[in-house]
Amino acid sequence: MFQMSEPARRLLLACGCLAATNVFAEDERGLAQVVVTATRTEQSIREVPAAVSVIDRERIEASGATTVDQVLQGVPGVYAARMDASSPNRIAQTYTRGLPGNSRTLVLLDGIPMNVLYDGQVDWSQLSTQDVERVEVVRGASSGLYGANAMGGVINVLSRAPEPGTKTRLGAEYGSLNSKRLLASHSQRFGATSVRVSASHFTSDGYDMWRPDTTIPAANRDKIGTLKDNAAIKLLHEIDTRSFIEAGVSYLKDEATGFYRPGAPGYQPSKREQYVPTVRYVRDDDSSNTSVALYGRFGKQWADTLNPVTYRTISEKGLYEDRSVGFNAQHSHALGSIHRVTLGLDFLDGDVDNHFSYPGSSRLRDTRGDLRRYGVFIQDEMALTARWKLNLAGRYDHWTTGGNQVDSGVGQPSTSYRERSAGDFSPKLATLFKVNDAFNLRASAGRAFNLPDMFNLYANTRRGTTTYWANPDLDPETVKAYDLGADYYFGRRGYVKATLYYNDARDFIYSVRRDATNVDKINVGAVTTRGLELEAAYRPSEALALSASFTYNRSRIEENASNPALEGKSLTSVPRRQGQVRADYRWPGGATLSAAVNRVGKRYADDINSKSYKAYTTLDLSASYPLGKTFSARLNVVNVGDKVYDGIGYLSPGRTVSAGLYANF
Repeated sequence: MFQMSEPARRLLLACGCLAATNVFAEDERGLAQVVVTATRTEQSIREVPAAVSVIDRERIEASGATTVDQVLQGVPGVYAARMDASSPNRIAQTYTRGLPGNSRTLVLLDGIPMNVLYDGQVDWSQLSTQDVERVEVVRGASSGLYGANAMGGVINVLSRAPEPGTKTRLGAEYGSLNSKRLLASHSQRFGATSVRVSASHFTSDGYDMWRPDTTIPAANRDKIGTLKDNAAIKLLHEIDTRSFIEAGVSYLKDEATGFYRPGAPGYQPSKREQYVPTVRYVRDDDSSNTSVALYGRFGKQWADTLNPVTYRTISEKGLYEDRSVGFNAQHSHALGSIHRVTLGLDFLDGDVDNHFSYPGSSRLRDTRGDLRRYGVFIQDEMALTARWKLNLAGRYDHWTTGGNQVDSGVGQPSTSYRERSAGDFSPKLATLFKVNDAFNLRASAGRAFNLPDMFNLYANTRRGTTTYWANPDLDPETVKAYDLGADYYFGRRGYVKATLYYNDARDFIYSVRRDATNVDKINVGAVTTRGLELEAAYRPSEALALSASFTYNRSRIEENASNPALEGKSLTSVPRRQGQVRADYRWPGGATLSAAVNRVGKRYADDINSKSYKAYTTLDLSASYPLGKTFSARLNVVNVGDKVYDGIGYLSPGRTVSAGLYANF
């Protein structure tokens, strides 16, 4: 069998292509888990002065999830609100450390930014879960290394790489809501070159997600379903014993079905297609590491609006196009036994073009925005003593943006915005002290920012008699973040981790009513979030693994000059408390059983905190059984108690059951 060289192993690990071991894995290294996101360099998780969680391949498969954000349940400090696999990506929300909005958490795919420039949303289905090796979650301000969007933290989705030898996997699943999923992947090595190809197809009739208090008449509410197609290819070539080049492309089609009835001929609620090509070069020498990545993200979305009176005719047809190209490069070098210095450069050039037409009318509306962003960063990882580590990082980002809107409709706003440029410096200081071999103390302080998205900057819209004005002069949102943590390890059997955090955020972007017919988007007020994250794992035997997490968070409006009555109110849609308790058992023959209890606390539904979504508790079960050496079967039951609960604007489907059959060759 081909034996992977150490440089090859390190490259694959840096790209997220090898499974990182953890307390649940059977590797003899036990808790010697290696992560790459927290410092942009390889580090043992026990040596990183940050709050980091890892979801490995074993946990992803046991979850039965079809989208990546579904596996984030149970990560402390992260609230992932997706009702079901049938939910469209556009209504899924993921918040970190009480900062609501997808754009305030940076999401990466193999280090490539995935937040869409138009509105900060994330296409969580870009990779099928069969193509994900692991997910690293770094909580806390991270703009010191990653730039914009990293206010609450960074979620890095790391894809699977080609495997040694020749391996093929096929799978078929069927479940509640007439959900069907087909999976296929093949990996093969040809000398110094290896390739992995994969594809998946998922459909679901969905269900009636509408809340009883929605303004949509009951007769016009339809089930909301989905169709998702994925395809990916990745090639890896070993240039020599110290360097590799990797190239790949992933494709997503995510289509929503239903929503309203009776509907109209040709009505398309939402359909998005996206391609993400990447090329990466890595060289790993004895005391240094160099990597360069080129990438693109090309998306197109079709979304129609029905007449809100009859729901029988299309009143607006929308086409949203977004394009991003960029590169990042970094070089890390060890300077003696104390310092490891990393220098890096990021570049991104992107634009959005939205086109709207109105059937039965000659009116056309086009909105365009563009962004060019440069970032340069430096980090010094210092081993001051055998027990004391200090990390100092800083990054400067400079951006230029501009846009316009042209609307041929009578009385509709048309505006051309001047180009503007600005910059931001984001420092971060973090330290870790080993009290002894089992007990670590850590602390960090940093600054992060989030750029206004294209929608808020340039998209003037009019609904009925009200005009919603974009604001090209919006300032970036900023946050000063602090945390203090302690980690205790029970040898190779488990750990307990606790983190206190505090975020002081300024210039949040709000929509404020100017008068009866105009609404403005402005920077207003200040917000603080503070809380406690607890995380524990323990393995009492080789067969049984236990884990638990808990988050207490308080997100509050501190200043709001436009509406002082909101000061002291909690932010909407953010739970005060949430947690998970989980058990995984593996029999000697390979069969597994997993159970997870999830608790999400009350969330406020409006700014004045007069309405709320009730707390809920669910139980999920999963079991797998090997059918010889080639085949295996899996059964998943989500929400065993059939609890119908509130998400963010939509209801859950109650209990869902799915079963799958898989073959490995």
